[in-house]
Amino acid sequence: MYKEIIEAKEEIYQIRIPKEYLNKKIEISISPVEERKDEILEKSFGILRKRNIDPIKWQEEIRSDRNVW
Repeated sequence: MYKEIIEAKEEIYQIRIPKEYLNKKIEISISPVEERKDEILEKSFGILRKRNIDPIKWQEEIRSDRNVW
């Protein structure tokens, strides 16, 4: 199986089919990829580090705030 995740910047893309897939039935599909939680943490870590905030504690606090009614 061959899988690649890209960030689409154009409407038209050319794809290269691996040689081992030639003369075989193959499936080509396109679907959006949900942003993973660890990616969110990676993106926010630099911001949090500058403010001397522990990202794990920060995330726990945010989650606990949502549960308060």
